[in-house]
Amino acid sequence: MSMIVQEITDQEQWNSFLTSQPRGHLLQSYEWGELNRYLGGRIYRLGAVQDGQLVGCMLLSVAPLPLPLSLPGVKLNWLYSVRGPTVVAPDTPALALLIAYAQKVARKEHAIVLRVEPNVADDDPREVEWLAAYHHLGFRDNPTAVHGRRSWVLDIRPSAEQLLANFKMTWRQNVRSAERKGVVIREASSEADFDAYYDLLKITSERDAFFIHGKDYHKEILRHFASKGDAVLYLAEHEGEPIAAKMLIRFGDWCWDMFGASANQKRNLKPTYLLQYRCMLWAKARGCSYFDFRTIPEILEPGEEMWGVYEYKKGFDGFSRLNMPTQDYVYNPLLYYGWRKLVAMRRARRHEERKKVELARAARGKTANNETEA
Repeated sequence: MSMIVQEITDQEQWNSFLTSQPRGHLLQSYEWGELNRYLGGRIYRLGAVQDGQLVGCMLLSVAPLPLPLSLPGVKLNWLYSVRGPTVVAPDTPALALLIAYAQKVARKEHAIVLRVEPNVADDDPREVEWLAAYHHLGFRDNPTAVHGRRSWVLDIRPSAEQLLANFKMTWRQNVRSAERKGVVIREASSEADFDAYYDLLKITSERDAFFIHGKDYHKEILRHFASKGDAVLYLAEHEGEPIAAKMLIRFGDWCWDMFGASANQKRNLKPTYLLQYRCMLWAKARGCSYFDFRTIPEILEPGEEMWGVYEYKKGFDGFSRLNMPTQDYVYNPLLYYGWRKLVAMRRARRHEERKKVELARAARGKTANNETEA
């Protein structure tokens, strides 16, 4: 029977295929599409179907171009598939069919480019073949990724004791020290607990200068995943005071460390180390094989943005996982290259702003150390 591409509305069918594939990803899940809709976006769930079975899928989101690049009377967009599409092999006809159908969507949505960032990384034995397959279809590399290319991953299949033993010595000491000093880790179970989590997230966002979505969006994430036991919100407390928090999401045999936050006070108690370890145990208890700490610097050199975050995550053991380059299928070259230039300028400005934040943070740390020594 021939293979066809159609829009999929069956949540179980969609998620079952994704979780059966080694390259399936949370950000292609049915629920993530609903979250995109919640934020006001338009999505398409494209499925390659053969003999009534899914053999490939691609969650597409539609996003508007920045205003300076819009044309009078025409709303221009771009199409994006984060960690997709998902197909069984680089030489399957499902890949070409999904891309061809996406081009129909592009005409309908007045899109200037189809951008994909498949969940294919340097630990995939066929990585070179995957890249060649996209190039053969007419895609080109884009050095600027939308979703961070490199992440830190830990294999959590060893015993809980072995996981702890594999931490750096100071990390193990911090876990045990937090316990001795009375830090308690518990699941959030009330509206007040959720408020405490989000208050901590706001504090962390202001301190470390990163964007967060509104409180209702975070509630929506939990609504979609926690009802099935696939998400948890943890609080770290000391003497009843929330001082750190984490949100985890499980999809298939992977667990993602989605959001983390900590207070400005009582950091000497090292609550995040104990909290991180408990998060691993939660994922392990739910049958996960891998724990994804999420983004670290694409270039692993001191001074890069998020270098401190990388060093923190690395202390828990694990490995770096670098995804293949972003792939662009260009429909309107003139507007596409104008957009690329605009994005590059904005990113350069943001990078300079982040450097100032890092320098200020380093200066504060140096001052604190001097005061401690005094």
